[in-house]
Amino acid sequence: MPEPPNQPDLTRTLTVGMRVVLRHRLDGGLTDALGPLVSADDTTLVVQTRRGRVTVARVDVVAAKEVPPAAVRRGAPHLAPSMADLQELMVAGMPPLRSEWLGRWLLREASGYTGRANSVLPLGDPGVPLSDALAFVASWYADCGAVPLLQVYGPSGFSVADDAVGGAAIDAGWTAFQRTLVMTASVDALASGGGFPTETVADRPDDAWWSGAAPREQEHRATATAIFDQIPDAAYLTLRADATRPEVSDGADAGRPEVTAGEVVAVGRAAFAHAWAGVLSVHVPPAYRRRGLGRQVMTLAAREARARGIRSMYLQVSQDNTAAVRLYESLGFAIHHEYYYLRAPRP
Repeated sequence: MPEPPNQPDLTRTLTVGMRVVLRHRLDGGLTDALGPLVSADDTTLVVQTRRGRVTVARVDVVAAKEVPPAAVRRGAPHLAPSMADLQELMVAGMPPLRSEWLGRWLLREASGYTGRANSVLPLGDPGVPLSDALAFVASWYADCGAVPLLQVYGPSGFSVADDAVGGAAIDAGWTAFQRTLVMTASVDALASGGGFPTETVADRPDDAWWSGAAPREQEHRATATAIFDQIPDAAYLTLRADATRPEVSDGADAGRPEVTAGEVVAVGRAAFAHAWAGVLSVHVPPAYRRRGLGRQVMTLAAREARARGIRSMYLQVSQDNTAAVRLYESLGFAIHHEYYYLRAPRP
């Protein structure tokens, strides 16, 4: 059997920090190198495998792709990553405009648009005592002209006060608020079905997409646009009423306004990174809710993910948004973990 052809173009999309698998030629055969890509130049790639660092010549690579974080739990792949790994990969869906690392704490700032892009994400040891780390955080955000926020995560039902970072922050006068659920699902469970509104998928948000976005997103359009510009692979999803059946109906439309053909009735976006899909910015205007449109946005996002060979997807939703939580549970999403924000005391 002839050897597989070399595919050097596949390695050009790989960047340091990705978890990858490289199939490459070795001693007349083929073998795989799996692990984080720790360095890369024009001719070689270095992968940190379980056996140690493996250096692979680009010309020897016959297949290459990014793979999800290593599993730390048994069961479905979408529930398998650690909380820290999932938190870190979710940054790609809402990247900050300014960031800095303090050890393994990621400080993020984006002109106040969304807590996720304007809070500290503790992924490990900050490299200094917690009291010093919190003082550094307060100073850093003061220099940004922003309120210091800290994101603390744990298993479902965890107590912020019992968390090492959360407890230290509370002792220093920080206040916890907004319990948020991180939910995950299998792409295959969602990537079927559809409806009659016209679906549009674009790699950039157009005016129609913006017209259906949530009011807060529209209010911060310039900042949101700058954030979206940093996402290399995304899909902006727009649903319009179908010209052949302009009334979107679930059989319970009494008293609801009619929907004009071509009108934007729902939007969302999907961000693809680290072999995962994140679903964000889902919005259905109040007049068009309870018509199955949110479900259709999620289905469309899943189809886009599956087309890219992605198996798992995540979303983040406030725990008190019971209608959305019920929808996501009905689609097969399960709680992976949850988090709270903590706000620093006023100086």
